[in-house]
Amino acid sequence: MIEKIENNISQKVGLGFLITVVLGFFALVLSQPYVSKYLLSFVGAFVALVIASFFVLGTWKLKEELENED
Repeated sequence: MIEKIENNISQKVGLGFLITVVLGFFALVLSQPYVSKYLLSFVGAFVALVIASFFVLGTWKLKEELENED
């Protein structure tokens, strides 16, 4: 039981760290002066990445639930 809790906490910490790095990278890129011409493109890429991340996360959770039913 404790191993499951530790594993779940480590997964959430890893996911939180990944999200922090990705958001930090986009904030750094968007704050550069040469990006002003392409700001809309970068924002669009960020939105697409967020949407794709939700689909991947949803697929992963669905796979886990289907494996738990068996």
